[in-house]
Amino acid sequence: MFKQRIWIVDYGLGNLQSVYGAFAYFGVDVVVSGDPKTKADKIVLPGVGAFGKGIENLKERNLIEPLIDEIREKNKFFLGICLGMQLLLDSSEESPEHRGLSLISGRVKHLGNLDRSIRVPNIGWGRTHLIGKLDIFSEMRENEYFYYIHSYYVEPQDKSFVIANFSSRIIYPVAIMKNNIYGVQFHPEKSGSKGLKLIQNFLNL
Repeated sequence: MFKQRIWIVDYGLGNLQSVYGAFAYFGVDVVVSGDPKTKADKIVLPGVGAFGKGIENLKERNLIEPLIDEIREKNKFFLGICLGMQLLLDSSEESPEHRGLSLISGRVKHLGNLDRSIRVPNIGWGRTHLIGKLDIFSEMRENEYFYYIHSYYVEPQDKSFVIANFSSRIIYPVAIMKNNIYGVQFHPEKSGSKGLKLIQNFLNL
């Protein structure tokens, strides 16, 4: 039986060990690496921290062009987690001087722009409304709870790319999909059984 290889991109940001553990749980070959020549069947870009620092670290490690080639040209399935999703877009209010990967057109915005009374950062379990329950949300309920820790949210230009929204008094996108590219604002590796189910669904793509 074919054993797929997962590349968890190490660019100096995020708790890579917990992400590694969540994927390794399913018996796949998982490599955590900052080497741009890493070969794998699917790619995961986790991350916690500032947008600008994320882009700078990717540049310093010469990862940007290889990642874009693997994702856009070779159509490898890709999952961005938290900051890893935000970096997919064009720019961020957090670091307006930095250009994102531009794999999905749009901008990253501060949660405070939605409502000044909103708690920032948003930390903890949050109800997540799944739109269509496609692919990575297969076999889940319409509303599920995942674990969040973030101060910014994504706003893609094409709203059809949004596949889940944070569902509370304030509603905003927390999961996106464009062809082979997926992104989630929450942390599946910290979201218990539902987070593991999402990872399993990604592996099954």
